[in-house]
Amino acid sequence: MNLRGVLAAWCVAMSAGVALPAAGATIVGQLYEPGVVWVTDASAIHPTTEEMRNTGKAFVPQLLVVPVGSTVRFPNDDPFFHSIFSASDADPFDIGFYPSGPGKEETFEHPGVLDVRCHIHALMHANIVVVDGPFAQTDSTFALTHVDPGERVVHAWSLSRGYRTATVRIREPDGAVSLRRSL
Repeated sequence: MNLRGVLAAWCVAMSAGVALPAAGATIVGQLYEPGVVWVTDASAIHPTTEEMRNTGKAFVPQLLVVPVGSTVRFPNDDPFFHSIFSASDADPFDIGFYPSGPGKEETFEHPGVLDVRCHIHALMHANIVVVDGPFAQTDSTFALTHVDPGERVVHAWSLSRGYRTATVRIREPDGAVSLRRSL
């Protein structure tokens, strides 16, 4: 990969909030629509603490991406109770009823896409995508940088197309791999 390509990949990674290890390959590709793309690479996981607020009978943000092991707090800005849950296979949870205030928190230990809802307010809906490696939340093109060599699974998720994967083989530690089809 030439210097221009490396710099472009680095800029995309920085804008997506990807943690950058010392070296590695780059996977580039394109999504059909806005969504999340990530590659399974446990060496690049750095848990964080995030918030998904309950405001005006809605989740803010409606899409949250967190690394495995991260904690999400659900503050309640509304003057009434909420009861947040997810029955998704990856990390099901139910934090029960709670009033206005700092809310409750949940830690997510498994990668996957969580469908988040409220028992009380049926129209409240959001998604939490728990990733197990470098990721990008993007409208179309992406570059996943600093990926270790070997066979890697690239995951993609979007609201209308759902979850899908592709497998890539990274042969050179500092090379680039392009996905042959859009995800």
